[in-house]
Amino acid sequence: MPSEPKRRLFKLLRRTAKVGQGGRTVEEENALWTAHGRALAGSRDAAEAAQRIASSLAKQRASVDAAQDRARAISVRAGEIAAAAKKIVETFDRLGLSSLNAGLEGARLGEGPGKSLTLVADEVREHASRGGDAAREIAGGLAECVGELAQVSAQIDRVRETSTEATQDAARAASLAVEGERALAEMGDRMKKATGSDPETSRAIAEAAEHARALVLALSQLSGKVPRGIVVGALRPMLEPLGRLLDDGDGDGDGNDQGRG
Repeated sequence: MPSEPKRRLFKLLRRTAKVGQGGRTVEEENALWTAHGRALAGSRDAAEAAQRIASSLAKQRASVDAAQDRARAISVRAGEIAAAAKKIVETFDRLGLSSLNAGLEGARLGEGPGKSLTLVADEVREHASRGGDAAREIAGGLAECVGELAQVSAQIDRVRETSTEATQDAARAASLAVEGERALAEMGDRMKKATGSDPETSRAIAEAAEHARALVLALSQLSGKVPRGIVVGALRPMLEPLGRLLDDGDGDGDGNDQGRG
C-alpha cells in the first residue's frame, strides 16, 4: 500500500490528466486555447495590415489624381503651343509668298532698280522657307507630345481605377478580419462557458500536471532504492500543503479521502 502523501500525489495527477468535457486531456485543452489565441492574434494582425494597405492605397490614389491633373494641364499647354506653332508656319508661308511676289516685281523692273529688290526677295524667301520648315517640325513634335500625353492620361486612368478597386478590396478585407476577430472572441466566451476554463487556467493546469508527472517519475525511480522514511521526510514540507489542497478541492463527492490509507 502506498503511503498517504504518495496516494494523494497520484490523485492529483489523475485529476489534472482530464480537465475538459468529453474526456479532453490537459494537453488537448491547452492546445485548443493556444490555437484559439493564435487565430485571434492572426485575425487582429490581418485587420491591421488591411487597414495599413487601405491607407497606403488612399495616399497612392491622391498621388495618381495629382499626376492625372498635371498630365492634363501639360497636354492642354502643349496643344496651345502646337496651335501657336501652326500660326507661325502660316506666317512664314505668307512671308514666302510675299517675297515671291517681290521677286517677280523686281524682275519686271529690270536690271536697274529691280535687281536689288530681287536679291532681297530671294533672301527673304530662303529664310521664310527654313523658318517654315522648323516651325512645321516643332508643330509635329508638339502634336506627338500631345498624343503621348493622351496615352499617359489613359494609363493613369486605368491605374486609378485599379487603385480604387484595390482600396475597396482592402477595406472589405479589413472588415472581414474585424468580423473574424469578433467571431473568435465570441467563440472564446462560449468555450469558457462550455469547458469551465480559460487560457490562463488551462496553461497553469498543464504546467501543474507536467510538474506532477515529473515528481511521480522521480519517486518511481527512487522506489526500492531509498528508504520510504527518508523520501517522505524530504518531501513532507511540500506534501503536507499539497495534501491540504487536495482535501479542500477534492470535488469527487465520494467522501472517502479522509482517513483512507
